[in-house]
Amino acid sequence: MLWALASGVAMAAYLMLSRLAGARQAGGAPLALAVGWAAVLTVPLGVAGSGAALLAGPTLAIGGAVAVLSAVLPYSLELAALRRLPPRTVGVLQSLEPAVAGVAGALVLAERLTATQWLAIACVCAASTGAVRRRGARGDSVERSP
Repeated sequence: MLWALASGVAMAAYLMLSRLAGARQAGGAPLALAVGWAAVLTVPLGVAGSGAALLAGPTLAIGGAVAVLSAVLPYSLELAALRRLPPRTVGVLQSLEPAVAGVAGALVLAERLTATQWLAIACVCAASTGAVRRRGARGDSVERSP
């Protein structure tokens, strides 16, 4: 339970700090800085482990594509959502990401999920549904940010 609580606190802090960064810097400046720092910190480790082959043109192109698809695109969409939606709504949507990934793995990649994994997906969906229904019952599910 403590790990789940710590995870929730970390996600809330991440969402609030991302919203703050997005509000202070319009455009892609925070994202460019984050991706640039990630490259500065990780490329030397990769070169140390794989040698100069990591710096070959095709490898750099694939690495760039992975960076765009795994970091730039999702984070850009996340910042756009945080500018338009309340952080609680974005939090609920993000809590569904592991469940969607599990179902996509089963459908697209033909992965076989265990009964425990399916139960976990059902629990995540039920918790997200409960969070949305609870807010809707209080009448604050349509709150808007400026």
